[in-house]
Amino acid sequence: FQSKMTIKKRVYSTLVIFALLIIFIIIFIVFPLFRQIKNNSKELIIQKEKFIALEAKITNLEKFKVLYAELQRFLKEIDNLFVNPAVPVEFIGFLENISEKSQLKIEILSISDQKIEKDFWPYLIFQISSSGSFPNFLKFLEKLENGPYLAETQNVSVNKLSQDKGVVSDNVMATFSVKVFVK
Repeated sequence: FQSKMTIKKRVYSTLVIFALLIIFIIIFIVFPLFRQIKNNSKELIIQKEKFIALEAKITNLEKFKVLYAELQRFLKEIDNLFVNPAVPVEFIGFLENISEKSQLKIEILSISDQKIEKDFWPYLIFQISSSGSFPNFLKFLEKLENGPYLAETQNVSVNKLSQDKGVVSDNVMATFSVKVFVK
C-alpha cells in the first residue's frame, strides 16, 4: 500500500511540478510573447497609416507640381499687378504714359507708404495733380482703373479752371490720390 502511496505522491508531485512549469511558461514566455505581438501589431498599424498618409502627400505634391506648372503664367501675371515699393518707377511711367495718351498734364506731388489694419496688403499712395479737359480726365481715370496694377482712385477733387471772357472751356484742375498695392 505504501508503494502505491509513494507512486501517487510522485505522480502528484510530478503533476504539480509540470503544472508549475506550464504556469511559469505561460506567465513568463507566452504572455510576454502575446504582449509583444500585440504591441508590434499596433506599431504596424501606425506605420501603415503613416505610409498611407505619406503616399497621399506624395500624390498631392505631384498633382501640385503639375498644377503649379500650369498656373505659373497666371502667378506671374498676378505678381505683376503689384508695384515694387522700393522702386515704383514702372508705375510712375505708367501714370505718365496714360496721362500723355489722355492729353492730360499730371504732376505727382508725393508718395507715401502705409499699412492700415483693415488692409491685407501694404500699399503706396500717390498724390496727383492734373489739368486738362474733363473728358480727358475721365479717360485717364478709366485707363488707370483698367490698367495692369491693383490701383484705387481716392479723394478726387475737381475744380473748373478759370476761363477768359467769352471763351467756353471744359478744362479742369483735379487733385486725387491713387492707392496702389505693393509686393
